[in-house]
Amino acid sequence: MYSTLPQMIYENSQTIPEVNAQFSKDKDGVFQPVTYRDFAQQMLDMSAGLISIGAQKGEHIGLIADNRREWQVSSMAVMAAGCADIPRGSETTVKELSYILSFSECRTVIAESNYILKKIIECVSEIPTLKNVIIIDCKKQDQSQESEAAEKAGLKLYTYDEITELGKEFRTANPGKVEEIMMQGGEEDTATIIFTSGTTGVPKGVELVHRNFICQLKDIAATLPGKQGDKSLCILPVWHVYEREVEYYILSIGASLCYSKPVSAVLMSDLQKIKPQILPCVPRIWDAIYKALQKKIKATSPASWCLFKTVTAATTTIRTLYDIIHGRNQRFKRTNFVFRIVNKIFYIPILCLLPWRWLGDIIFYNKVRALIGGNFKIGISGGGGLAPKLDRFFNAIGIRIVEGYGLTETAPICCLRYYRKPVLGTIGKVLPYCQGKIIDKNGNECGPGQKGVLYIKGPNVMRGYYKQPELTRQVLSEDGWLNTGDIVIKTYRGEIIVKGRQKDTIVLRSGENAEPFPIESKLAESPYIAQAVVVGQDKNCLGALIIPAKDAIKEYAEQQNMDTSNMSAVLRSETIRNLIFKEMERLITPKNGFKPFEKIGRFIFLNKPFEVGVELSAKQDIVRYKINEIYKLQIMMMFWQA
Repeated sequence: MYSTLPQMIYENSQTIPEVNAQFSKDKDGVFQPVTYRDFAQQMLDMSAGLISIGAQKGEHIGLIADNRREWQVSSMAVMAAGCADIPRGSETTVKELSYILSFSECRTVIAESNYILKKIIECVSEIPTLKNVIIIDCKKQDQSQESEAAEKAGLKLYTYDEITELGKEFRTANPGKVEEIMMQGGEEDTATIIFTSGTTGVPKGVELVHRNFICQLKDIAATLPGKQGDKSLCILPVWHVYEREVEYYILSIGASLCYSKPVSAVLMSDLQKIKPQILPCVPRIWDAIYKALQKKIKATSPASWCLFKTVTAATTTIRTLYDIIHGRNQRFKRTNFVFRIVNKIFYIPILCLLPWRWLGDIIFYNKVRALIGGNFKIGISGGGGLAPKLDRFFNAIGIRIVEGYGLTETAPICCLRYYRKPVLGTIGKVLPYCQGKIIDKNGNECGPGQKGVLYIKGPNVMRGYYKQPELTRQVLSEDGWLNTGDIVIKTYRGEIIVKGRQKDTIVLRSGENAEPFPIESKLAESPYIAQAVVVGQDKNCLGALIIPAKDAIKEYAEQQNMDTSNMSAVLRSETIRNLIFKEMERLITPKNGFKPFEKIGRFIFLNKPFEVGVELSAKQDIVRYKINEIYKLQIMMMFWQA
């Protein structure tokens, strides 16, 4: 049994050498396979190359690149040499690079392109330990120019191919040496240090060992339907731990990683080419697919749109009733035996609605399933909460999506919804390899239906924050319990429902506490709201920053005989503001589980969508402290009279 991740790849290369491990596009855009045998050899060659330029056990090696075939090879090579990678994406800022690479004392950095090299050169004076830079994509015409710039900065520049060739020479001169070094690795060796920004924006280095990742693989495999030979489309940043662990799961079962881009046209094309069984992604991708489907049907004809809404309502109702019959709804106490018998009566409306479901399959749903390749087994949604409307819709039409949950500090998966008997709206139960408990504000452990903060303990929990023991002690107790900072509720059977972040809680002037996430998720169900961020700390009421769904608003305005040549004027009009207030009143109601103080009293429209690296993180979560800084003036004006 393997103790480290490179040992896992090497073991696969011995047992399933001809199975494809990776698919990536060549210069003509055609997917080319790499077998597990070739993957392992590339890993060992790269690892030997790193050793030949002086890499030593325990060293930290920067890996600044986006998700691609060479990323996984490079990361495995770093770990096979007994080192730890320090990952970050290509869009990281010079300031972040300077801090991360200097704080982790990197001597070598693997960079995706000359674009990253220029950033490194800009801050190299602040990284005194840095000596070597390896470029994955280095165009020949730029090589001499970049080598000269690197030399002036005191850096030795290598290409990815040069390191691989050095590795082959090392292995020829020292047969079996790199394999020996790899096999000496243990589960307590540091695998990676992932820097994650907290609410203050100061990066914290989460130190994860091989055990943190490997302990999860068996139970994840038992929870999901993947098998050897399946294909997974990879579109998320792999330097984020969620995508990274899912990729380890894919590799552990002998399936294939297929590299694409989170760009709509590219993604949809690659889904047709690869026909994946597995798709790990963030909720925003499912939301984009759903909205694109709606837009396409609306453009067909009003009759088609009306029919789609009718069959979708029938289909999701069938799913809801079926879940009630089989006890797969959110319940906080044991269902009475009589009710379990009486619930069978719901089969009657299900039978009445089935023709609508069949009609939906024939006209709409079969086409949706074909759009994602036709071989689809499971979508794994993580990195943020999946809106209940999307959860119900996709699972009702036969596109199974499960939600996972975790933090970088838990490497990350500690909860995952079981694909065979899912309870929609939950993140599933705490997985067997770790323990969970929910603690209320008085320090008491919560029972089903009681709200509190989730604590996790187990072999997946981080070693600590690198060189930051005080920060580590703030979240990790001496007996190993990690405070996740997430507010949750547990069902009778142990499924977890995330209600929000402890640090995101908005305290109103009245003393009431409001969790923004459930409100934002509900508001996003409006066809006129693309995205919403709830604010209101120390105010009389809650407010919302709203990204308008301009196409839908324009269509509504035209129906009201408004002049739509100037959309800014349309958005300022009383008609549209009243429309949005009515939408908020329709959605944020006691019937939908909201309290009176959770109603939105004020809102403003923002002029542009949120951007990754500005208001959004790389995995497209909203970064609240940045939004509060960027839109400070707008928020102040919104509450001027509140």
